[in-house]
Amino acid sequence: MSTRSTAPLAVVAFPEHGRQTRVAVGKTLLDAAHAAKFEVSNVCAGRGVCGKCRVIVSAGSEHLSPIDNLERMSLSEQDIKQKFRIACCAKITEAGSIEVQIPSESLTQVQQLLVAGVQPEVDLNPLVGKYLITLSKPSLLDPRPDLERLVEALRAEFHLPELKTEYLALTRLPYALREGAWEVTATISKDGVITWVEAGQTNGRLYGFAIDVGTTKLAGYLVDLKSAAVLAKASVSNPQTAFGSDVISRISYASKGASELAELQCMVIDASNTLIRECCVGANIEPREVFHVVMVGNTAMHHLFLGIPPKYVALSPYTPVLRSSFQTNANRIGILGNPGCLLSALPCVAGFVGADAVADVLATQIHKSRSMVLLIDIGTNTEIILGDERRLICCSAPSGPAFEGAQIAHGMRAEVGAIERVWIDQKTLEAEYSTIGGEKARGVCGSGVVDAIAGMRRAGLINLSGRISPEANSLRLRKTNGLMEYVLAWKEETQTEHDIVITQQDVEEIKLAKAAIYAGTSILTRHLNVDTEDITRLFVAGAFGTYVDPYSARAIGMYPDVPLGRISFVGNTAGAGARMVLLSEEQGTEAQRIAETMEYVELAADKDFPKAFTDSLYIPHRNAENQPRSTG
Repeated sequence: MSTRSTAPLAVVAFPEHGRQTRVAVGKTLLDAAHAAKFEVSNVCAGRGVCGKCRVIVSAGSEHLSPIDNLERMSLSEQDIKQKFRIACCAKITEAGSIEVQIPSESLTQVQQLLVAGVQPEVDLNPLVGKYLITLSKPSLLDPRPDLERLVEALRAEFHLPELKTEYLALTRLPYALREGAWEVTATISKDGVITWVEAGQTNGRLYGFAIDVGTTKLAGYLVDLKSAAVLAKASVSNPQTAFGSDVISRISYASKGASELAELQCMVIDASNTLIRECCVGANIEPREVFHVVMVGNTAMHHLFLGIPPKYVALSPYTPVLRSSFQTNANRIGILGNPGCLLSALPCVAGFVGADAVADVLATQIHKSRSMVLLIDIGTNTEIILGDERRLICCSAPSGPAFEGAQIAHGMRAEVGAIERVWIDQKTLEAEYSTIGGEKARGVCGSGVVDAIAGMRRAGLINLSGRISPEANSLRLRKTNGLMEYVLAWKEETQTEHDIVITQQDVEEIKLAKAAIYAGTSILTRHLNVDTEDITRLFVAGAFGTYVDPYSARAIGMYPDVPLGRISFVGNTAGAGARMVLLSEEQGTEAQRIAETMEYVELAADKDFPKAFTDSLYIPHRNAENQPRSTG
């Protein structure tokens, strides 16, 4: 006999949006917001440390837990007077009615996502092919079984090797033969497996789908495997961010048990299927016509996508379950496509350098370069790869989520209303800025924070150690709660009810993030015994790297001191590498070779990393001159 929960319920209303929900006592206001279908920023997975889920409790605060020290870290005394709370910390303690306002800066909106990426040409030779064949009809004199008849005809006409048959193709075979009047199209993989059979002539319609599963977003590409054309592309935010913006938070959640792992897997599979549907509708193609899906992602995303327990990726010595390429039927994990659709996952290198890094190399062709090339793919874990045709070496720098707006006072993701570019006049110390979508400012995203700090350094508002000067003569400089800050946008210019500022703490967060990248690069150059001057090309991959100003990035010490003319923005090379494997069996083999030969450096175990990191905690770095560099 089933029983109903008798836990008392509170009514949480959101009057500005005309919504309300009932939530059990013990839940948080963030739980209530999610139950009411609000997408509230929550980059720390409800741990109370990012301060992005700010809400205003306009009535019913007596039904909530009191403000604790964790909340006070994200709220000023003025915020508390204005009834702000951190939604993931504010627990409902008793039944009653609560009214909540959600400020615009706390709501997640459409992100500025990047799906393009450089892709070299490859010889078209996909892993699956279609073969049109006409069979003789069976008779009393020739009663051979359907499968035997098909296999013999295929081998005779196309000189194919020994063939095997997938179970689902076998169940479809008798109907396809008779519906097509003994003319059928067989889909066969390069290893000689008949994966599907269709009635009639469909050999001209063969499609594949590439998916780049990023920590923050997913990008998908629908590809014609007969012409190599990209027919449609789309992107979507990774819904797993509800469990944290970083992979460690998600690994921790998935490690709680099988149901939690399945929950995270379902979220990313559903998002992938959304991309497949969107692209297929745009190209007037049925998902059943997709016969091969290739996915890439960092090691944690790779494991979560496949439903493989990622627990030991996060524990020393950071061991993944597998490193080699992996292939299965896409339907086994719920991916849309033909019932015989193949799913290929590119190989990983180590616990924190995954299939996306292998795809980066494949797309940029670093492994074939005759001169020294550096690639930086910036994210919460930044992959850094250095080398040439003789040797490739890589590492993962723990840059954290600051470049995505987390742990920044008024930081946000690259969404509409985010300040994305900043210019500070070196004489007047006044600021100009532009926002995504041209709307009034809601906050500042990573590229804007980098611009602002670089501009403050050039204007003398920040010294070599990153300290904001209290002496500069500007109304935009002030001290709040004992810390210096610089006003980017006055509250009258914004969608919020407060000034948007860069604080001393923001500078410290960016220093930590950029120092990890700079130090990681320094360690790799030492391992290869090369100087910065030896780097002939710096490839910057990913969305953040494309949108950030390279002059600003170099000015704060995120990039090494290479001339700006050597920096190339290559976009989403992870997605490009996945498309290359879709188009060519040989590229899949090449990806495996890259993963096996690329050397991984674990920064945590490198004796030189602590000093390299400390030296990088300056702007731009310890050995830099006090004066800003030229633009050359």
